[in-house]
Amino acid sequence: MNPLAAEMVKRPCAFILHITDPVETLRKLALFFQDRKIMIDTMNMHRYRDGDANLVIHCQIEKDRIARTVQLMEELPGIMKLARMEGK
Repeated sequence: MNPLAAEMVKRPCAFILHITDPVETLRKLALFFQDRKIMIDTMNMHRYRDGDANLVIHCQIEKDRIARTVQLMEELPGIMKLARMEGK
């Protein structure tokens, strides 16, 4: 084992999103997570009659990448509101 090897510790994280146009927004989110090599553990969606939806995504991310991930997700079209819950 290499004593200089760095170990990346991932933290459990949940994102709660209010989205519009769920089909297109889910596609963009899937590509976003794939491009950033973030594995989604679970994803739950509740769609409302007006077409909007609430989405909860559970994943694990390195601590130093969480803030930038949130910032980039907030810029994606279709995301109206985003909240983050981080595991302690």
